[in-house]
Amino acid sequence: MALHWSWSFGNEDLTALAAMGWTPSNSAHLTLTSATDEVYTYTSSPTRYGWIFKGFVATLKLPAAALAGLSEGWLAAPWKSTVGSGYTNNSNVLRVDGTSGEGIYCVLTATGALSLYVSNTFQETSDAIDWTSWRYVALRFDFSANPWSGQVYVDGSAVTALATQADAAETAADVTIGPGPGVVNQPTALCSQVILWSSTSDAGETAYFATRAEPTSDGTDVGTWTPSTGANNYAVVDSPFDASTYTQEASPSASDRCEVVTSSLATALGVTPSSVVGASAHTYSEGQSLTARAIVGPSGGTETAGDNTAISASDTTYAFATSTAALTGASTLDLVYEVVST
Repeated sequence: MALHWSWSFGNEDLTALAAMGWTPSNSAHLTLTSATDEVYTYTSSPTRYGWIFKGFVATLKLPAAALAGLSEGWLAAPWKSTVGSGYTNNSNVLRVDGTSGEGIYCVLTATGALSLYVSNTFQETSDAIDWTSWRYVALRFDFSANPWSGQVYVDGSAVTALATQADAAETAADVTIGPGPGVVNQPTALCSQVILWSSTSDAGETAYFATRAEPTSDGTDVGTWTPSTGANNYAVVDSPFDASTYTQEASPSASDRCEVVTSSLATALGVTPSSVVGASAHTYSEGQSLTARAIVGPSGGTETAGDNTAISASDTTYAFATSTAALTGASTLDLVYEVVST
């Protein structure tokens, strides 16, 4: 299998995240940041954003569409804290719940160690971990058969054994990040990105950066797409998400498509990448009841379509597609929104 879904946080507040399909909790305990010492970044990266989780009461739940069809894989995200140990509560860091509500997850202990739970049952606690530097945490999960299994990796190495627990096969229903390491009401837990892999055979423990590659030009459209302001579609659909700027097709028909194109990935990322494992395209739409899908692929290459998605006439609907085509720093990406049926 391969990369399933990837997300780099941008300059969107909690209201925008909610419109994009995320479920934030306890907004007073979540703060957006772009400070270089508070985001997981690299030299020459474009401006990056992340969230500060204040204490043990704030969480972010991924859009439900991001989990479509997943019954196994990896959930990975970088975490950092301003304190190394001495946490006062056990607290989820990464959690994947099945359709029954039981989950596979890792929690932070008072010593800074991570404890693994499979089907809500304690399995093992790692050695203590110093969280004052960025740590890349990866949770291996498998609901696909009885028994379930789970394992925790940090910085590419296993910190628990692969553990199993008897439970009936399910699919993933919810993925939640945070609350991460921290002390109650102190802004000490930091997270900048999230990645999902679709198989336990993937190297989901390997640390990767998820970086936004913005569209910089219009591609080839089908139908008549009119931007809400200006003359270019790409300028109204790039980051940050803002529902007040958009492009629209007033009389949509099946196979209508809006296409925008990124610069080369090397330009977009600010560095020539040594490897690119994939790219996710994210779309948000509303205004007429229809079915649509996101599409992404290297310009001139094979496109990958996401799931057909019923679009609401009144609420922003999220859809995505992920391409694992061969990509290099010289690649540009076609990002497409396509009407499937009306």
